[in-house]
Amino acid sequence: MKDSIKVRLTVTFTLVSVLVAVFAGGVSFYDTYRETYKLQDDLLEQISVYINASDNYAELADSNNDARISVYILKHSANNTDIRLPRDIADGFHTLKKSGRVYKTVSDKKNKRFLYALKNAGDLYRGYVRTTGKSKVIVMQENEYREELAIRAAWTSVIPLLVLLPLITLLTIIIVQCTMRPIYQLSQKVEKRHEQDLTPLSVKNIPSEIKGFVVAINNLLKRTDQFIQQQKRFIADASHELRSPMTALSLQIERLSEQNLPEPARGQLAQLKQGIGRSRNLLEQLLSLARVQNSETRQTTEIRLQALFRRVIEDVLPLVEEKDQDIGVISEDDPVFSGNETDLYLLVKTLVDNAIRYTPNGSRIDLSAVELGNTLIIQVEDNGSGISAEERSRVLDPFYRILGSDQQGSGLGLAIASSIVKNYNGEMILSDSTHFEHGLLVTIKLNK
Repeated sequence: MKDSIKVRLTVTFTLVSVLVAVFAGGVSFYDTYRETYKLQDDLLEQISVYINASDNYAELADSNNDARISVYILKHSANNTDIRLPRDIADGFHTLKKSGRVYKTVSDKKNKRFLYALKNAGDLYRGYVRTTGKSKVIVMQENEYREELAIRAAWTSVIPLLVLLPLITLLTIIIVQCTMRPIYQLSQKVEKRHEQDLTPLSVKNIPSEIKGFVVAINNLLKRTDQFIQQQKRFIADASHELRSPMTALSLQIERLSEQNLPEPARGQLAQLKQGIGRSRNLLEQLLSLARVQNSETRQTTEIRLQALFRRVIEDVLPLVEEKDQDIGVISEDDPVFSGNETDLYLLVKTLVDNAIRYTPNGSRIDLSAVELGNTLIIQVEDNGSGISAEERSRVLDPFYRILGSDQQGSGLGLAIASSIVKNYNGEMILSDSTHFEHGLLVTIKLNK
C-alpha cells in the first residue's frame, strides 16, 4: 500500500485539507472571538453614554439581565460601600478582578492572555468608566458571560469547517479514485490479455502524466511482437525447407530397403528409417506449433464433435491396431462448436496420438464431448501410467519430455494442444483418470 499512488494522493490531499481547515478554523475562531469581545465593549460604552449621573437612579448593581451588566454611579463626595475601585482609575475600558467588594485593575499584559482570561473568568469583570461632572459612571459586565458568549460565537463560525472537513476528505477519495480508474481498467485489461496478444494498449482516457509511459510500453510491445514473429517465421521456414529433403531421404530409404542387402546393413537401414521418421514427425509438429501460435484470424465453421472423433480415430487406427489398443467414443451427445476445423482436429488428434504413444499395448483410450451451458468439455482418458502432479505443468512447455519414458517423442504434442486451447481462451486440465485405477485424464474446456 505504501507504493500506491492512489493512497499517496488520498493521504496527501486529506492532510492538506485537514491542515488548511485547522488553520482556517483557528483564524476564524480567534477573529470571531475578538470581534464578539469588541462588540461587548461597544455595548458597555453605549450604555454608559445613555446614563445621566445627575438623575436619581436606583442602584443597578443587583439588577437581573441577560447580559449580566451592572451600572454604578459613584459620586466623589460620597462614600460608596458597595464597590471599591482604585481612586485614580481613568476613563475607558478596564479589566477588573473582584476580591470581596474590592475591585482591582488587571494589567493589560495579563488581560491579553487568553488562558488567563478563561482560568479566572469567574472573578473578572469588564468595565467602562466615564466621568460626568462630580460622578463616575461605571458599567461592568461579568467576564465569564463575555467569555462564554465569545467562545460560543467562535465555535459557531468553526463548526461549518469541521462539518465540511469529512466531506472534503470523502470528495478527495472519490476524485482520486475516479482519476485513477482508467489506470486500473488498463491494468485489468492487460491482466486478462492472451499471452500472445501484443497489440498496443489503448491511451484513451489515460492521464497525460502517464500517457508517455503507456506509449513507451506500446513501442516495446511492437518491437517484441516483431521479434517473436521473426522467430516464428524462421521456425516455419526452416521446417518447411527441411521437409522436402526429409521426404526425399524417406523415398530413397524405401527404395534402398527393396534391394537385396546383407542382414547387418538391413538392421542399420531400419534404424536410419526410424530416425528419419522421427525427424519428419518433429518437422510436422514444429510447423503445427508455428501455425497455431500465429495470431492471424482463421475461418470458423460449425464442427460436430462426433464426426470429428470418427475422423481422428480413422487416421490413428493403424497405430491403434499396431499396439492392440481399444479406442472409442463413450459420450452419446453430439455437441456443435464454432471454430476452425483444422485447429480442433489438430487438438483432438494430438491428444489421442499422445495417449496412443505413451500407453502400453492393450490399453484403452476413451473420448467424450459434452455440453454444459455455454461450455464445451472434451475429454481424452487412458489407463496408462499417467503423469505425476509435479510434472503436469512442465509437460506443457515445448520440447519438455518426462525422464524415463521409452517413447522417442519430440515433447511438442501437449505444447501444441495447450496453444490451441489458449487461442480460444479455454482451459486444459491434466488429472488422474477417474474411470481407471491409473492413467491420465485430459479435460478441455472451451467457451462456445
